[in-house]
Amino acid sequence: MKTLRKLSMMVGAITVVTMMAASAFGCGEMANGKATVKNQAWQANEFGSPALRLISDQNDPIVGMWKTSWTSGGAQIDNGFSIWHSDGTEINNSGGRAPITGSICLGVWKKNGASRYRLNHVGISWDPTGTVEVGVANITEEIVLGSSGNTFSGTFTITQYDMNGNVLAVVPGTITGTRVDLSTVVNTL
Repeated sequence: MKTLRKLSMMVGAITVVTMMAASAFGCGEMANGKATVKNQAWQANEFGSPALRLISDQNDPIVGMWKTSWTSGGAQIDNGFSIWHSDGTEINNSGGRAPITGSICLGVWKKNGASRYRLNHVGISWDPTGTVEVGVANITEEIVLGSSGNTFSGTFTITQYDMNGNVLAVVPGTITGTRVDLSTVVNTL
C-alpha cells in the first residue's frame, strides 16, 4: 500500500512539473535552439483572477502617442496627449485642465471597422481648489485614422455627472490627433 501511495505521489509530482514546464514555454517559442518571449499583459479572467494575455506582435495602426485637440461650438475646449496601447487601453493627459482638477482619463478602445475606432474613457473631476469631487466624466469618441496613419479625426461626447450620478452637462464636439514619434518636436499645445 505504501508503494502504491509513493507511486501516486511521484506520478502527481511529475505531472505538476511537466505542466509548469509547458506553461513556461507557453510564454514563448523555441526556434533554432533559442528561446523567444511573447509580449504579454495581465488581465482578469472570467473568475476575477489575474491571467496572462498574449499581445500581438503586430500593433494596430492606432497604437502610439498622439497630440490631440478638442473643439466644441467652434472653440477649442481641450488639448493634450493620448497614448493608445496594443492591449486595448488608453491614457489621456488633458492640457486644458489643471492637474488638481483631474487631468488624467483612463480608457478602453476597440476597432470597429476599417481605420475606425471607438473609445470610452473615464476621468474624475474636482473643483478648482481640488477639495471637492464634482463627479465622474465619461468621454466617448468615434474616430477615423487618416490614410497616412499619422492623423485622426472624429467626434466626442463628454458627459459630466455629479456625485449622485445625475447628468450635469453633455458636451459634444470634434477631436483631431497628430502622431507623436521619436522625431516629433512638440513646442506648443
